[in-house]
Amino acid sequence: MNVLITGAGRGIGLELASFYAMRHRVFGTVRDERHAHKLTSLGAEALHLDLNQPASIKALAKALTDTPIDILINNAGVLYPEHDLDDIDAFNFLQSMQVNALGPLLLTQALLPNLLAGKAKKLVFITSLMGSMTDNGSGSFYSYRASKAALNAVAKSLAADLKSEGIKVGLYHPGWVQTDMGGPRALLDVGTSAAGLSERIASLDDNQSGQFQSFDGTPLPW
Repeated sequence: MNVLITGAGRGIGLELASFYAMRHRVFGTVRDERHAHKLTSLGAEALHLDLNQPASIKALAKALTDTPIDILINNAGVLYPEHDLDDIDAFNFLQSMQVNALGPLLLTQALLPNLLAGKAKKLVFITSLMGSMTDNGSGSFYSYRASKAALNAVAKSLAADLKSEGIKVGLYHPGWVQTDMGGPRALLDVGTSAAGLSERIASLDDNQSGQFQSFDGTPLPW
């Protein structure tokens, strides 16, 4: 199988690349090309992608022309630590929406022919429980919450629109993970999260498509 993972130069993306590279052909994208060697050392192929730049998305699609993609994992994301209203910055908010929600949608649009050419036809979004309206009892992190809620809406629509094409859509919360984004106080190590995510992706079928789940399979509220 061919697996494409965005944001694969570190954290959860790199751990997923390590898992899949032992079994399949892996394409991992990086925005900072200084991280490319981490992927090539695993036997994966490193490709440049900046989700802030539509031209970069088009360039990636062109580089992958005629390459079937069995599993597309939209993992790349940004988080700005907005603890109260004084931390809100318009540029950061727009960056969050671009990278976390619009970018994955445009990438899916660009790579749809590749997904349709694949056998597994699995489209995965690494989202967050922080995008849940029901679960939000603590507030803060405005741009991250809003962008992940938008991503959930995007993925839910894609699950409906692409069902007739045989594409299955998974939305997964990776847990609070010890990465640069999650910080050292996080509850999960990256290996545990990636192992759970890989199990969810393996079991993703038509019946589960469009469902919002945790890395351990727990259903989550919207």
